[in-house]
Amino acid sequence: MAGIVDLRIHILPNIINIAGITAAFIISLFSSISISNLRPFWEFLAGGAVCGAPLLIISIVSKRGMGMGDVKFAVLIGSFLGMPGGLSALWLSIVLGGLYAVILLAAKKATRKTYIPFGPFMVIGALAVVFFGDYIMPVLKGVYHG
Repeated sequence: MAGIVDLRIHILPNIINIAGITAAFIISLFSSISISNLRPFWEFLAGGAVCGAPLLIISIVSKRGMGMGDVKFAVLIGSFLGMPGGLSALWLSIVLGGLYAVILLAAKKATRKTYIPFGPFMVIGALAVVFFGDYIMPVLKGVYHG
């Protein structure tokens, strides 16, 4: 839903981001309590921080290149997927968004100033990790650590 909203009106609404981050917080808290281990809660915190921080820096540096909705959505994805899953989703998002931009530029359908919503690519990256993470994450780990 967030990707569709970003495509249509070029924002990732706070209602989606805050509700999602809150849901991730509650799930991680109850998971930590039910297993008497803080690991799910730490994964929530680490994933959100590590995925949100780079986009926050980009948002600050680029002024209009990335909005705060994208930053909060990255926090949401990292909060649910944890640090390795969130970073994998973010990496896939950047690669897919970049490929799409290159195709548009090559086809002369866009310029370097053309707005391209990043939310749909973040959704695709997150869903790819959710459904195919067992295959994707070892490949990425092998590429960057091997």
